Amino acid sequence: MIPEEELANDYRRLQEEHRQLQEDYEQLNQMFENMGLGYEEALNLYDQAVESSRMKTDFIQQISHEIRTPLNILSGFAQILTSGMELDDAMKQEVTQGIADNTQRITGLVNKMLELADASSDSAIECADDAPAVMIAAQAVDESCITMASHITFDMQIAPEVEMTMIHTNLQQATRALVLLLDNAMKFTHPAEAQGGAAAIKEKAKVVLSVAMSSQPTEQAEQAVAGRTGQQLCMTVEDTGIGIPEEEAEHIFDEFVQLDEYYDGTGIGLTVARSIARRLGGDIVLDTSYKEGARFVYSLPL
Repeated sequence: MIPEEELANDYRRLQEEHRQLQEDYEQLNQMFENMGLGYEEALNLYDQAVESSRMKTDFIQQISHEIRTPLNILSGFAQILTSGMELDDAMKQEVTQGIADNTQRITGLVNKMLELADASSDSAIECADDAPAVMIAAQAVDESCITMASHITFDMQIAPEVEMTMIHTNLQQATRALVLLLDNAMKFTHPAEAQGGAAAIKEKAKVVLSVAMSSQPTEQAEQAVAGRTGQQLCMTVEDTGIGIPEEEAEHIFDEFVQLDEYYDGTGIGLTVARSIARRLGGDIVLDTSYKEGARFVYSLPL
């Protein structure tokens, strides 16, 4: 049998723990009241914090995988080069190209991390470039290599009034945001991983880049330029990919969000693209009226 004195001590300890829990509960209640939050709102905030933590963990794991893969390949090439093996011209070319490709892949990942760190900034991006508006589209198409993607057909449509229009902006950053939108379109029109290896798509997906002035027909395009004075340049990236549910129209711009985990990626491309657009005085919105895939409207002030 347990001695009575030990039972009394356990009882007093339980009473003390219960009292402490009551105090903690009252403090939490007071904190929620001071914040103007009810129980449900506080619970929602907690759930959001848990989900944010989960997404960050997934992001770190994904980045670790993305970096390890090219590093392992580079290590393999290094072993070949230092092994003393006699390499023919074809093998030398393959090794050289492999080193270049995987070095570029790692550099791209590091740059994305730097961009993500900068994306949370509210500071405006310095605009010191005066350039033809069509140059943004032309450079983005070239840098994204979208015309070389074998799984899609790509079309660029330039409105006549844009051809002679000049824009005062940061050309490099404005182009980068559009490159990220084109990359997003290429990724989510690819038939490979999304269906878990299901049957190949018979007809090629399409991506269309339209460049026009602010008089766009969609409600989302009007939202993108609403409240801003002067004309706006609107670049619309439209695809026939997997699409985005209307209720996720804002969520997809959050950090680390990937709606379909079968696709490779880091979940930061749209976050960075919108951050750049807004810091240039423009915006990027999802056109939820479009149902054949996804359509993003990217606006910039002239």
